[in-house]
Amino acid sequence: MSKNTKIVENGGDPRESALNDLFADYTSDGITVLDLPSKGKFYKDFQGIEISPLTYLDEQHILGSREANIDIVSKLLEKSIVGIEVGDLLSMDKIFLLMKVREASYGDNYEFKVTCPNCSTDVTTDLILSKHLNMVTVPDSIEDPRTITLPKLNVEAEIRFPRSKEESFLKDTESIYQNAYRFVLSIAGNKDPIFISKAIKRLHIMDVKKLVSEIVSSEYGVDPRFIFECPECKHEETMSIPLDINFFSVS
Repeated sequence: MSKNTKIVENGGDPRESALNDLFADYTSDGITVLDLPSKGKFYKDFQGIEISPLTYLDEQHILGSREANIDIVSKLLEKSIVGIEVGDLLSMDKIFLLMKVREASYGDNYEFKVTCPNCSTDVTTDLILSKHLNMVTVPDSIEDPRTITLPKLNVEAEIRFPRSKEESFLKDTESIYQNAYRFVLSIAGNKDPIFISKAIKRLHIMDVKKLVSEIVSSEYGVDPRFIFECPECKHEETMSIPLDINFFSVS
């Protein structure tokens, strides 16, 4: 007669135990962020955001996604921040937090190449992000949603800031105009979404541009511009720091 014998676990892979011992006293250089461009005033129960530096595997995932059709920025933030859902972030805060993730991971210095638009020379540029980037915070008086006045129709419209999860509606000019109604809560007191959508199509172009400019306003947040000066031809021009996939690698 056969006897059933209980299989006893061997306690797991000893390599994992050794790894746990190796990193037992390791503390990452994380950052606690309390001051956001939005001041956190549009997030429920905001208590600050904890930012963890990228790991080697995180960087490899980013570099391996150069050709992938995914929102690598949002994926990166999901790995690195605690304290708010990435999809709920305002655009002004999302860009600021990207800067902070890079600072926590690689330091405040950012080296990148710029091609001079005048003489086509490739120039290695070196910036200290915290010194070259200015942050404009929202005034205490601003609210979300907020009320604006349409200049031609001369009525009030209630609008709100888009969130990160809604960026697909704002990917280009055509998308912005087609989806503006999603960020308008009322026009002349009427809150019916179908009414709002139809009303926008009949608005004077000045009123539509007013709506769009307020919805996608870049007035607040981090200003990624810097003054570029070519060492070869001395050409000067205002440029934006390239916030591409290379922003999150040491190379």
